[in-house]
This record gives sequence, C-alpha cells and structure tokens, in this order.
Amino acid sequence: MNEHDLLDAIGEIDPKHIGAADKIPSKKRRKLAHFQRYYLAAAGLFLFIIAGVIIRNGLITRQQTPENDGSNTEEMAVESAPVETEESEVKVVTEGSDKLQTTEAYNEGNYADMDFDSSLIKFIEDSGYADQNFMISPTSFRAALALAVAGADNETKNELLHAMGFNSMEEVTAWYEGVVSSEEDYAKWLENAKKDYEEFSQYYGDDSQAPEGAFDLENSIWRNTRSSGKLSKKYISYVEQNYDATADNVSPDKITDKVNGWINENTNGLIPSISDDLSMTDLILVNTLYLKTSWATAFEEYATQEDDFTTISGATVKKEFMNQQDRFKYYEDENGKFVVLPMNGGINAVFILGDVDDITSKISKASYEEVAIKLPKFETETSLSDNQLIDFCIARGAISPFTEDADFSVMSNEMSLYITDIIQKTKIKLDESGVEATAATVIMMTEGCVEIEPEVKEFTADEPFKYMILTDSETPELLFYGQVVE
Repeated sequence: MNEHDLLDAIGEIDPKHIGAADKIPSKKRRKLAHFQRYYLAAAGLFLFIIAGVIIRNGLITRQQTPENDGSNTEEMAVESAPVETEESEVKVVTEGSDKLQTTEAYNEGNYADMDFDSSLIKFIEDSGYADQNFMISPTSFRAALALAVAGADNETKNELLHAMGFNSMEEVTAWYEGVVSSEEDYAKWLENAKKDYEEFSQYYGDDSQAPEGAFDLENSIWRNTRSSGKLSKKYISYVEQNYDATADNVSPDKITDKVNGWINENTNGLIPSISDDLSMTDLILVNTLYLKTSWATAFEEYATQEDDFTTISGATVKKEFMNQQDRFKYYEDENGKFVVLPMNGGINAVFILGDVDDITSKISKASYEEVAIKLPKFETETSLSDNQLIDFCIARGAISPFTEDADFSVMSNEMSLYITDIIQKTKIKLDESGVEATAATVIMMTEGCVEIEPEVKEFTADEPFKYMILTDSETPELLFYGQVVE
C-alpha cells in the first residue's frame, strides 16, 4: 500500500504526525521572558546539527552533476567515514606561552566581533580542524556557560556574558527558554505521532515500527566534598528554576563515576565518559544535548549504493551513498550551494557544498526545487579537550574567569572558584533512518589558593659571626667550627 492508498483508506492525517521518535515527558519549565524565543531556538538547533560536522569547504567535495535531459536537479555529496579527532587536536597557544594572554593571533581572528556560533566554528577550524571531520555543539557549550555565568559577578560576569554573545542574564535565560520551547515542541510532535500510529497501526504494514526518538537537554552540577565550602542556596535555586539543573554533593572517590554515568545515560551511551579522573576538581558544571529523529522524506535502503568519494587530499575512497529525488529547499550562488532536508519534530538538516556564507539568513531565500540527493552515510566523533574552548573564551574577551582573580561569589561565598578546564565531546550517526547526535560539555572549577604572606625574618651577616658544620643525624657530629670577625 502506498501513501495515497493509505490516505484514501483512513482519511487525511496531518503529515507532521508521521515519523520516528521516543516520547519525552514534558519537564516543569521556568517562568522566563519569552521574547525572541523561537528565533533564538531555531538558530541554536540548526547549528547543533550542522556546525562543523560536514558543512565546511574543506570537508565537503563537489561532484560533477550528470546530464539529466534538462531537468532541474542537483546532486550533493558529503564526506562520511568514522573519524576520531582526539589525536590531531592543536593548541592555539604556543608551548610555553601564557594561555591567559590575549595575543595578536587572537585579535587577528576577529573572534570577538563575530556572532557566537560563527566565531566558535571559525576558531575551531583555525585550531587545526579545517581539514578534518569534526562536530561541535554551540548550544551545549552555551548552556554549560549559562550555569557558570549564573554564579559569576562583576567583571567575571560581564566578560562571560560578552563571550557568550549576550548583554544580560535576561538574554541568556530568554535564549535558553527558546531552546527548551523547541524541545517541548518535539515532545508534543512525538506524542501525537505515537497516538496516530496506535490508532492506525493496521494501515502501516506488518514490518512497521512505532515512532521513536528523543530531543533532550539536561544540566547538572556536582560539588566535590573535598572542597572547603558549599554552593549558595540562591545559586542552586536559580539554576534549578531557570535551567532545570540538579545539584549533588559527591565524595572524591565517587565523583568521576557519578559524572561519567550521568553523561552516559543522558547521551544514550554515545558518550560513555568525559574524563578518567575528576577527583581533584572542586566543582563540575555539565550540559548534555541529545537528538534522535528521522527524515521527513525517507531515504530508502534499497537506493543506497557504493560510490567514489574524493577526500580533501584528493584521494578517492568508497562510501555508501543514500539516494533520493524530491522537492527540497535549495539555494545556489557563485560561492556554492546548499539543500535543506526537513526532519520530523521541527528539525532541519542543512548540507552545504562550497563556501556559502551566512547560511541562516539565506535559508529564507532558498526556493523549492526538484533535487537529486546523493549523501553518504557517516559517523563522526570529536573531543575538544586541549584548552580549545578556554582559548576561545579568552579570544572573545573573557580572561578573569580562568584566573584566581575570578569572581564566582554568587555561586559560593565560601569558595574562591575559577575555571580550570572546559571539555566537549560530540558524536553523530547519520544513515537512512535519520540522525542521532549528542554532545556533552563539562566546565571544571577549582578553588584558588589564598596566599598568606609569611612573616619574613632577616639574617644579614654584616658583623662578626660564628659557624658550625655538623652531620644531619640523631646526635649531630660537629665536624667543623669557626668564626669570622674581620
């Protein structure tokens, strides 16, 4: 039975209720400002899917479009291949230099003058990833920073806000509420899709499956009981109300397993751990972002075929290419082209060939065209664990949060905390069934050492003095004795 037969049999069903994904119970939500929520959510979610995975010129190769008797079709080819990038990460700051110094190299990148998402993508590329597969999540990174800036004050707070691309905490919470709104919209779509499937399951065929998937944003805070103080009740209440963040106190011998276990659970096992040892970290701020959804227009498995893919180095390798032809939003100019593939639950995946800039603004200029899609299946995972994200914040003007002069007194007035490390791990799988993508971002904080100036005694031998040379033993043996008097 095809789609038209099904509709004839059961009547019209809203197409948005047909797809694949797992029910997510609605969370209790915060009473936040709602202005700009949908615009901001769309930008954040769009970049979670496309940012740095496969969309840049170095990672995407144009294939010649075959002649098709004058029909208006295009082919897209995107690199796939599972790649782990940990071994090839490159520090921005040269060995031996002060990582907290705002160098001319940072200023030359103009990172502080760009919007957050574009600046982050460019910075990671400039850090040595321009010729590799990689994926970053601006949304997860920003959400983790939101937990930090909520506990900051004075210069530290202002610097973090600017680095995040905001002017106030109200803007941060409004942005976050926009992301949450899209998360809740996905949950509603999923609930309706499951109801439709249960009601009309007899029309789907014996081999059909109930819709499944997920869109989940989670936050947590972990205080090491080795630390000298506690988090303020005001801070705990604020992050719980505005970011649904949980806060736990954990002993040093258990904190590594607790944090890794929480991340593993909230990324559906795609990121089993973030660190091998967190026992010496006093406070850990964690965000996870997980998405699993299907194509609105399915790729059929029988259409997947092996073909050649030309890598950035010019080598030719074999890939499994998914194929379909249909009407999609399509854009092309002298710099390149992109196609928008809608996914169930209000998500779009955008694939780009060439150097089309300002993608988000040009999506509205894209027109529906008949497009022949040829897209390889791929799997990519990335670990940013070599100060790249700290260096990015510094390049955006946030310096004090990473020094012992940091002011996180809103978070705790009993501890002098500062940020010592930021790690993000991501993983994505893309095939005929859709996309499964996740990110985990961890901000590690440590107490600064409060230096007590010791009382300095003086010993200036500018007058007659005696001296002894003895053995360092229980009963010192006097080996030499003498004096200097003139």
